[in-house]
Formats: sequence, C-alpha cells, structure tokens
Amino acid sequence: MKNFKFLSLFSLVFFSLNSNSQIISALAIKICDSVKSYNYMESDTIELKQAEIYSELLSEFVFNKKDFNIKNYKKDFNVLNYKLTTELNKTCESFKIKTSFILPFSNLVEVDSVFSEEQSDKINELAAELRNKNRIEILILSIDELYPYNNIDEFSFKKMEGWKIGGVYEKSGLIVVFSKKLKIVRISTTEISKKYLSDENCEKIIRDILIPNFKNDNYYEGTIKTLLEIQEITK
Repeated sequence: MKNFKFLSLFSLVFFSLNSNSQIISALAIKICDSVKSYNYMESDTIELKQAEIYSELLSEFVFNKKDFNIKNYKKDFNVLNYKLTTELNKTCESFKIKTSFILPFSNLVEVDSVFSEEQSDKINELAAELRNKNRIEILILSIDELYPYNNIDEFSFKKMEGWKIGGVYEKSGLIVVFSKKLKIVRISTTEISKKYLSDENCEKIIRDILIPNFKNDNYYEGTIKTLLEIQEITK
C-alpha cells in the first residue's frame, strides 16, 4: 500500500478537486472495469496491483482537471478518495481495497460539508495547534452515512484505527465523528489518549457541548468549543 499512497499523493498534491456524485460514479465504473479486466499473474499481490490501477486512473483524472486550487488540495483529495473508495466497495465486487486513506496531518475531513472555508481554516488551525503543543492528534470527520457499518461506535473506531490517528504522538489521538443528516455524534479515543481524555470527559463534551450546539445547527461553534475543551483537558 506504500506505493499506492506515494503515487496518489504525488499526483494530487498540487491540485484541488470538486467531487460530485456523477464524477465519482463515472470514475468508479472506469476503475472497476480496469480492475476486472486486468490479467493477474500468480506472483501479483492483488490488492497492491489494484492500488496501482486505482492510482493510475485517479492521476489521469486529476491531470485532466482544469479547476485546480492549491489551497484546498488536502480537503478535496481526502473527500474524493473517501467517496471513490466507498463507491467502489458498494458497486464493484472485484475491488479489494476496503479502506480509503487520508493525507498526513489532516485535521478535518468533510464528507458532508457543513463548514465555510473560513470556518474550516479555523478548525484546522486549532487542531494543528493541539497536535503541535499538546502532542495529541485530532481528526474531525463529518459524514452522510455509516457504510459499511451499522452504528457510529464501530464506524468511528474503525476509521480511527484504519487511518492510524495519533500513531506517532505522545498522547496519541482521537476522532470526532458526526452526521448532520443522521443526527449522531461520537468521540473515539485510543488506549493511550484515553489516559488524557477519559470516557467520562468525552461523554461530558458530547452532552454539554456537541449535542446542544448541533441541535441548533451550530456545527462550527460546537466543534471549536470541543477543541478548546480538549485543549484545556490535555494540556
């Protein structure tokens, strides 16, 4: 998977993408057809070979894009890759890559966009400060569905685990997952970060900050107050 990550990052690092459903669907069909038609050899590691196919076609797509915006490349790439991998897992039985990846030092992944560009910048800035000063990594993830899981507890834990949130930091990391559409929210911690931010802390933040703000559609205020509360607890 290292080659896959490198190739995709190399291709996309300077570009911004707008990923609507029609683009995702068309690109997923193209990748699926290529994956199914490829003549695998016995020596092939199928997942790695599919990652190369995925990366090559994604790179081709990016280089044909004309609306590049370097400022938003990380945000747009993370969302595109998340949605494309999800679509392939839903529609392509031959596709073996079950987990998308995100670019290093990502603080916010908006699969379902709820923040303005200015608000996203503020959230990224505060999360980066927590990572650098408090030595704890935080990812904010907004979603519109739980696929392929049945509940938000499993979903958030699997995303945190799959993306290795907090792996290199002293106080490890945590993920805050919420869905405006589904009206759910969850904070998941690693075993290490739980020593600094307990289950009781997380429950209190959800009860006293996130739920009251989210009920009133104050997603930005709830997220910022959550980050500030975590900053205070883990300092």
